[in-house]
Parts: sequence; C-alpha cells; structure tokens
Amino acid sequence: MDDMVQIKKCLAGDGEAFEVLVTRYKNLVYGIALNLLHNKDEAADVTQEVFLKVWANLKRYNPEYSFKAWIARITVNHCINLNQKTRRAAAAAWDEEVVCRIAADKGLPEEELLAKEKQDRVRSAIESLPEMYRLVVILFHQQSLSYDEICQVTGYPLSIVKNRLYRARKMLCEKLSAYHGREAGKEEGLWAAGRHGSC
Repeated sequence: MDDMVQIKKCLAGDGEAFEVLVTRYKNLVYGIALNLLHNKDEAADVTQEVFLKVWANLKRYNPEYSFKAWIARITVNHCINLNQKTRRAAAAAWDEEVVCRIAADKGLPEEELLAKEKQDRVRSAIESLPEMYRLVVILFHQQSLSYDEICQVTGYPLSIVKNRLYRARKMLCEKLSAYHGREAGKEEGLWAAGRHGSC
C-alpha cells in the first residue's frame, strides 16, 4: 500500500498503520545505522530512536519528497550526531567485532575464509573514506537509494552527488588495488552487497 495512505492513517491515530511503515523501513534504517556506526547494538538502538523521531515528526513530513529518503535523512543525521559524541568508542567496538569474527572463523572452508577476507577488505576500504564520500556509497550501493533520494537525504544537488560517488569509487579502487596490484573491483566483487559498479 502507498506510504501516503499509511501516513494519513497514522496522523488520524491509527497505530497499526505506523507498524506497517516500521516493518517496511526498519531494514533500511538498521542498515544505514550499522554501516555508519559499526556496532550492532547501537544500530538496533538507533533504529528504535529513529522511528520514535519519525512518529513525533510525522506531521512535518512533506509529501512532495520520498518518505524513504525522509527516513534515511533522519537516520543519517542521528548517526552523525551520535558519531560525533562516541567516535572513539564506536571505532573500538568495530575493531573488537572484527577480532571476534576472525577468531570464530577458524575451521571454515578456505573459499569461505577468502570470501570473508574480501568482504572485510571492502568494508575497511569503505570505512576509510572521508564521511562525505562514504555516505553516498552506503546510500547508493548498500541501501539502493536513487540519485534523487540521495539528494533529498544529503541536501546536495545531483551534480555533487554524482561527483562524490564517482570519486568515492575511484578512491576505493585505488585502496583495494593496493592489496592486489591490479584494478580493484573487477575481481574484488566490490558491489556484491549492493548494485554493481566498475572501477
């Protein structure tokens, strides 16, 4: 059912309609939060907090814009604010998670270990990008937002969004090629978790 139909029901006091919206977009919110915070517990907390904000501010939603983009923007802003307060703690939690995962990987088939190693390298390369580039990569390739939706989330014009996405891909290719000594992305499965791109 169309988002606007559910939103009108919510504004009329229908709590079940809001549950429909939560179910529809909780994976989007959690995915963005996890990619920006690198901590599953924090991402889960942020998901709840974002939907509380959405409910409280639903009257302010402008139907001229994508509801998906509106929720994504709230999520991004919330995570940026949280990151500014807890950047070091979030980074430490991510490091610990990686160490624990590597320790748990012992005994896995070689192909699976190699695949996980590639995923970790891609994730690490994305994380090393400046935030303005990392954000567009996450929104476009991992969360499948359109260019227009990314413009709505970030407030940037289309030309800047496309330019930053292009430069982010180029930087990722350079970072990943350091591991392999050849063009990254072709063998690395760079966009395996999202839409395909090339270096």
